[in-house]
Amino acid sequence: MQYKSRWVKSEFKTVNNRENSNSVSLQPRIEAIRSHITEQIIELERVRCQSNGAGITRNTIKDNDVYYPGFSERVSNPKPNQIMLSKILLERLINQLNNVSDLGDLVIVLTPAVAILKNIRSFLYSHIPDICQELRFICELMEIVLVDAAQLGGYTINFQTANESALQLIDEASTNPPI
Repeated sequence: MQYKSRWVKSEFKTVNNRENSNSVSLQPRIEAIRSHITEQIIELERVRCQSNGAGITRNTIKDNDVYYPGFSERVSNPKPNQIMLSKILLERLINQLNNVSDLGDLVIVLTPAVAILKNIRSFLYSHIPDICQELRFICELMEIVLVDAAQLGGYTINFQTANESALQLIDEASTNPPI
């Protein structure tokens, strides 16, 4: 497994005066979010192909079948529709991030995206813990960017509306998957 640095180098620039502190560029962090999400889409596709073929193998004790018949198969194989739904939601998030033009758009896109990512993590946690760790990192990075964008732009974040939007987007993705 190859490890990459998760630090965005632009975050380490020192700011000497207060005027420059308000002109912080969020673009490098948005690019990092896009990059990490793209990696997860590729990983989900790999897992989906494996689950369609030979199945996903995990380090489960086969002796569990003595006590709980079929337990290891249920634990180790995520439902293909959960993987596909997660992939669709991540692809839509990438498309939305590509269309962001200002801080207001960024707040509008990221607010429900954080809730969506948390839902995706809950879908996949018991099946693919490695992906969930990376999704947690992406979610944390998105939360930081969201707070910074809201503060810099003077926007308020309405989490109730964001959660409703997230549920609507998840429902839409699950009922209207791409062909």
